[in-house]
Amino acid sequence: TYTGNAGSYTVDQTVSIQCSASDPTPGSGLDSDTCSDVDAPAYTFTLGSHTLSATAEDVAGNVGSGSTTFTVSVTFPSLANLVTRFSTNPDVTAGLNDKLAAAAAAKSAKTRGNLLDAFASQVRAQTSKALTAEQAAILLRLSDALR
Repeated sequence: TYTGNAGSYTVDQTVSIQCSASDPTPGSGLDSDTCSDVDAPAYTFTLGSHTLSATAEDVAGNVGSGSTTFTVSVTFPSLANLVTRFSTNPDVTAGLNDKLAAAAAAKSAKTRGNLLDAFASQVRAQTSKALTAEQAAILLRLSDALR
């Protein structure tokens, strides 16, 4: 059984899903299971749909299975939240988030693209400064999805 799945997560949230296996009374008892809990930042998953599956076997050899599915997406506000979480420089945070806010409000795809290009340029410029290389790579990957 999977519990705790919100079903849909933005990249600034935490995916926290628990898996448990049991053999109801008066069963023979649980022999083994492949259950594994998930507790990780949503940005560590690719965007889109993900399915978790597990099986369990009781002492008598009966096998059961379960699964759950969740989706990870990026929005301008969720990316801005990551910028705020990642950046160690308040001025860089403000500059990046101003670009995201302007891109979100852009009236045309071309303007949005230009603003996201400016965002990406600033992220690259701040790599190993206000952002680690890993954080910069995450922000660049996610901002590309907003085009």
